[in-house]
Amino acid sequence: MVKRITYVDVLKTLAIFGVIVIHISAGMLANIKIASTNWYFYVFWASIVRWSVPVFFMCSGVLFLNPNKEISLKLVYTKYLLRIVLALIFWGCMYEVFDIFKVFVSTGSINTSIIKSSIKHIITCNTHFHLYYLYIIALIYVVVPIIKGVTNNDNKQLIEYTLLVWIFFGLLFPFTIKFYPFNLLRGMVLQYAINMAYSSIGYFIMGYYLHRYSLSRRTTYFIYLLGTIGFISTVFGTIKSSSHTINSLFLEGMSPNVAAMAIALFLLIKNLCLYIINDKTSKLIKATKYISKASFCIYLIHDFFNITFRSFGLDKIISSVFISIPILSLLNLILSFLVYLVLSKVPYVKSI
Repeated sequence: MVKRITYVDVLKTLAIFGVIVIHISAGMLANIKIASTNWYFYVFWASIVRWSVPVFFMCSGVLFLNPNKEISLKLVYTKYLLRIVLALIFWGCMYEVFDIFKVFVSTGSINTSIIKSSIKHIITCNTHFHLYYLYIIALIYVVVPIIKGVTNNDNKQLIEYTLLVWIFFGLLFPFTIKFYPFNLLRGMVLQYAINMAYSSIGYFIMGYYLHRYSLSRRTTYFIYLLGTIGFISTVFGTIKSSSHTINSLFLEGMSPNVAAMAIALFLLIKNLCLYIINDKTSKLIKATKYISKASFCIYLIHDFFNITFRSFGLDKIISSVFISIPILSLLNLILSFLVYLVLSKVPYVKSI
C-alpha cells in the first residue's frame, strides 16, 4: 500500500472545499449588484479560494511524478486516461439528464429539442461547465511519461529552467499582454503565450518540485509575501477592473497573482504539517484523509447540490453572502461526501 502524504491530504481537503466555495459564490453572482456590500463580500470569497484548482494540479504532480511510481504508456491509457474518459461520459450524461429533469419539473413536459440538445452536448464534448477540469487532467496524463523524463533524472537545474519557462510564457506573458503597452504587440509574438490547458502542466511540475526540494527560509518567506500580495491583488484588481459586469482577469487560475497564492499555500501547509501532527490534531488529520480520498467524487457531484440549492432558493435565505457562501459550501461538502460513501459501495460506479 502506498504511504499517504499528510500535507497532500490536507491540501486536497482545502482545495475541494475551495472549489465548492467558488461555484457557490458564482451561482449567486447574477443576483448581486456591482459595488454593493454583497459584491465586496463575493469578491472576498471568490478571491481567497482562487488557488483551489491549481493546488489540485500541484498535488497530482507530487503523486504522479514520484520517481518510485512507474507509469508506462500502457498504464496511462488503460488506467488513468480510461478512468477520466469514463467519468466524462458518465457524469456528463448525468448532468444532461438532471437538466432535462429540471425542465420536466418546472414545465410538466419534455421537448424533444432539449433531448437533442443534450445529446449534442455529449457528442461535441460541451459538457457541464465544471467538468473542464477532467479535459485538462486528461491532457496532463497523456504527457506524464514525457514530464517524468525530465523529473526522474533529478536534474534540479533542468526542472527549474522548465518552471521559469512556464512562469514567463504560461503566467506572466499571457497576463501582461492584456495591459498597455504590451497589448500593442501584434503578430507571432502573441503566439508565444501558453494556453490554460497546457499551462496547467506547470503547476503539475511545480508541485513535484516543492515536494522534492527544500527551499531556504528566506525564499520560503518571500514566497509567503508574494502569496499575500497575490491575494490582495486578486481582491483589489477584480474590484477596480469591474464596472458594470465582473472582470475575471485577476480570478483566472493562470494569472500570476493566483499562482503566487497557490504556491504560497502549498508551501505553508507542507511546512505546517511538520509541526501540527500530534494527539490533539490526529482526528482532524484523519478526517482530511477521508475527504482527500473522496475529493474526485465530490468534485464530480457537488454541482448537483449547487443547482438544487438555487432551485429551492436556499442561496437567498440569508441576505449576506459573507455568511451564506461558507454555510452553503459546508452543507454541500457534507452532502457530497455522504453521496460518495454510498457510491463507493456500488460496483463499477465507484471506479468512475
